Amino acid sequence: MHSPQFRDLACHADAGNAFVRRRKLPLPALVAVMLSGMRKSVQTELDEFFAHLKEQAQLVHHVSEQAFAKARAKLSTTAIPALNDWLVARADADGVVPRWRGRRLVAADASTLRFGRRASHVARAASADQIAFGLYLPGAEMMLAASLHSIHEGERQMLFQHLDRLSGGDLLLMDRGYPSRWLVAALNARGVGFCMRVEKAGNAGFACVRDFMRSDDDERIVTLAAPDRRDAIDYECPATAQMVRLVRHIASTGKVRVLMTNLLDPAAFPAHEFGDLYHQRW
Repeated sequence: MHSPQFRDLACHADAGNAFVRRRKLPLPALVAVMLSGMRKSVQTELDEFFAHLKEQAQLVHHVSEQAFAKARAKLSTTAIPALNDWLVARADADGVVPRWRGRRLVAADASTLRFGRRASHVARAASADQIAFGLYLPGAEMMLAASLHSIHEGERQMLFQHLDRLSGGDLLLMDRGYPSRWLVAALNARGVGFCMRVEKAGNAGFACVRDFMRSDDDERIVTLAAPDRRDAIDYECPATAQMVRLVRHIASTGKVRVLMTNLLDPAAFPAHEFGDLYHQRW
């Protein structure tokens, strides 16, 4: 955070020579405050932060809330995500990010958030209700990526916007909100491994999954119909049938789960390991 490279990256395009001169709130301190998990009023958080820096028990009024807001406005929106990318890369290089049979596990999920808002004369472009989407690294307990979205967007669309963060060395873990023919085709086209839960109640979901659940098979390789032509165009995936593997998993409660994967080799990727693998997304 003290490097000239980070300063160039962190400076907003309209901020000119921001963060060059030494001020009460330099760039590293600004970023550290924002990453500290602010839960109280901004002024209280600032006073506590600088009290910790000075190793004092009492609050230290070193920077005003207005000065913090002014400095934050000069910070590029790509600064903190870039810092997170650097941290993940360092952790991976140091062996902190574990592998399952050579693949990095990445869990995808989303959650609805409601932000508290205070009175202001500034027109607000965002609503209080938004959806936070994240790609999470189980085991390492680190976020690979995170973003905010409108409540009108779907989780599959959010995931599609992050597919470039994944590679052929990853295994994506997903819950029942994600299965679709176009997503399977898109992941296969990019060489990204996946494991997703696919059983649905009643007659919902894939017909091949319902047939599999009525059988006694522990696993089965099936072919999904090709994605709709419109979906293939919109999501940049092949409009062709896709081969996948279904794996039966019995939960501790006795509930039958069906997991779908594009890891077809039963010797390299044993079926009995997928239950624990899927559970890691929690």
